[in-house]
Amino acid sequence: MRVKSKGFNKKIFIMLLEKARGSRTTREFATDCGISYVQLHKLELGLQDNPPGRQLLIRLAENSESDIDLEDFFFVCGYDNEEASNKQAHPKKSKSLDIQSLYDKLSQGQKKTVYDFVDYLLNYKK
Repeated sequence: MRVKSKGFNKKIFIMLLEKARGSRTTREFATDCGISYVQLHKLELGLQDNPPGRQLLIRLAENSESDIDLEDFFFVCGYDNEEASNKQAHPKKSKSLDIQSLYDKLSQGQKKTVYDFVDYLLNYKK
């Protein structure tokens, strides 16, 4: 039985997937996660209306090539982050990021996506 999420933001999920994939191809990332290429490709294209299940999110987080962790995936899919904290198998080391310089390198479309994401976070209701 699938538990309903509080809100699934596909656009931000796709961004997290891209960052988690890193330099690997979609096929390589899918293989590393132990899931089918087709399933991952559909997620990357935003063709799935419902958020992925928790077990899939755990696989994605465990095989992330960057600092995307389970809590990030759970949050954007609308799942309870407390559960993610309890299941975090391999906590990632926190890295200091120069957010402003990263933001300055984005295209106008990407900056709009960041703005939309921040707006989503600010208006998120538990």
